[in-house]
Amino acid sequence: MSERIRITFLPGRHTGLFPPNTNLWHAAQELAVEEIEAYCGGNGTCGKCRVRIEEGEFPITEADRKAFSDDELIEGYRLACQAIASQDCLIWTSRADEKDQTAILTEGLHQEFEIDPVVKKTATHVQPPELDENPFDLQKTLAAAGLQSVQLTLPAIQNLPETLRQHDFSVTSVVANGVLLDFEGGDTRGQGYGIAVDLGTTTVVAKLLDYSGTVHAVASRLNRQRAYGEDVISRIGHASNPEGLKTLQKAVIDLLNDMIAELLETVKGKREQIYEMVIAGNTVMEHLFLGIQPKYLAEMPYVPVFQRPPLVRAVELGLNIHPNGWIYCFPLLGRYVGGDTTAVVLSLLSRPKQETWLVVDIGTNGEIVLSRRGELSCCSTAAGPAFEGAQIRFGMRASQGAIERVFFTDGDLQVHTIGNQSAKGICGSGLIDAVGTFLQAGILDRTGRLLEDKDMDSKLTAALGSRLRGQDNDRRVYLTPAGKSEVFLNQRDIREIQLAKGAIATGIEVLLANAGLQLDDLDALYVAGAFGQYIRVDMALEIGLLPRISPDRIHFIGNAAYTGAEMALLSQTQRRLAEQIPDQIRYVEISADPEFQMRYAEQMFF
Repeated sequence: MSERIRITFLPGRHTGLFPPNTNLWHAAQELAVEEIEAYCGGNGTCGKCRVRIEEGEFPITEADRKAFSDDELIEGYRLACQAIASQDCLIWTSRADEKDQTAILTEGLHQEFEIDPVVKKTATHVQPPELDENPFDLQKTLAAAGLQSVQLTLPAIQNLPETLRQHDFSVTSVVANGVLLDFEGGDTRGQGYGIAVDLGTTTVVAKLLDYSGTVHAVASRLNRQRAYGEDVISRIGHASNPEGLKTLQKAVIDLLNDMIAELLETVKGKREQIYEMVIAGNTVMEHLFLGIQPKYLAEMPYVPVFQRPPLVRAVELGLNIHPNGWIYCFPLLGRYVGGDTTAVVLSLLSRPKQETWLVVDIGTNGEIVLSRRGELSCCSTAAGPAFEGAQIRFGMRASQGAIERVFFTDGDLQVHTIGNQSAKGICGSGLIDAVGTFLQAGILDRTGRLLEDKDMDSKLTAALGSRLRGQDNDRRVYLTPAGKSEVFLNQRDIREIQLAKGAIATGIEVLLANAGLQLDDLDALYVAGAFGQYIRVDMALEIGLLPRISPDRIHFIGNAAYTGAEMALLSQTQRRLAEQIPDQIRYVEISADPEFQMRYAEQMFF
């Protein structure tokens, strides 16, 4: 056998044997080290896969020099995607302390609806067979339950003889979508669960509910697929070959199985008691979840494989619920407007028909839906991952030590971090605050240019002026005192924020213009998603991320994709409504708008 080296990642002590000259990032992927992120898919450009070498020798690369200070390089910091292990090594993941502390939004706007789940349970007592009646266990049981027309499956009936006789011929039939899932011994009508899932690009939320609508357990995790790229385009690239597609599908199935185990542990339940999962994911996430090749979504004319994905069995995907249980995925609305947006729309359909409203889900892709008195249209904008910290020098998730608020008071900047810890970086809400504050303080103009030294005037306080350093694209505003824990935004970071903000704002403008509407025609603007929940309205309006309408018309509705998933899990009526949405909505390709480039250029201004 050829020589092998041992690579160990701390603090979780993930360890394995690898061939010499193994890339650390690839080793971390194989060992499922969740703490190591690579927004750029391992190309060495995002600077996020930071690790510290405890034991082993790793040369400093050019990418390392761009990502770390001289002191950090001396301390052993490297980019995992650029580090090649030639000997046994011990590696600290520099973000290990953030693993379970990332803020993941699990709640959405509560909606009232009639509970009428797809899963139906019928308790039956079957008369024991007699010799003179030519009996058949299955036919007698189905007749007693009134289920003669139900579709049968072999796994559902294989244990029926023993189940009947071990429970004095009392059984409960479990039926969903007109198909018999199982026969359970005794009366189990009060038992059984479903799982509603918001399968996001960055985060995954799953809740375990019984069929009365009671939530028994909640699990939330970061999506393990992010190790192969933070945005959907990177993941499409990784999935463009069969092995890459299998890897990404396995990453999310394994994650969901871990979450299922966590949910069941809370209620001390068994996998066979979970009969269904409802999945709300964007277009790429649903393709990857189902193991369907998404690569043509990244090529003109950007074609998804399906609009309405098929119902599949849990056993087909390797999900650890009842083997005969169903997996339902929301239908897509168009290209990059996926099932999660369908779920968001479902959560808002109860709004009065005469209202005109707009809902914006701000993320890597900005999905926008307009309801003009019940007439629906939608679009998607490629906002990029800037608001999630990617491409931002000190960008990070909303976890401990992230700057989440920036204020301009008494002539200087003040910051607040999550957990009141020393600042490690800045998350999305902090980015919006920072840019809005810079504008208010007069150190940033509406074109997005930071004030140069030669332009400073007497109105600028000494404290504020001291925070401005550097030149050109590396012109910086220090949010914390210079030193080891310094956090700053530079001119390049601000340009990234402009691109993201401009994309969202342009999508809103095009969708309104396409419907012949003005901002004043909006009765309400709903902001969905985790990111939207934490931003300050005044700052979002200050930078033009949200249209400048009266704040009392802006409403934050939380994780509306999850709300829609829960509604579809608990109500056949709501699920039918979800299935009708693709036929009722008009998809608008904003890049085809003849004024798109001009609108986008104008929306780049703050």
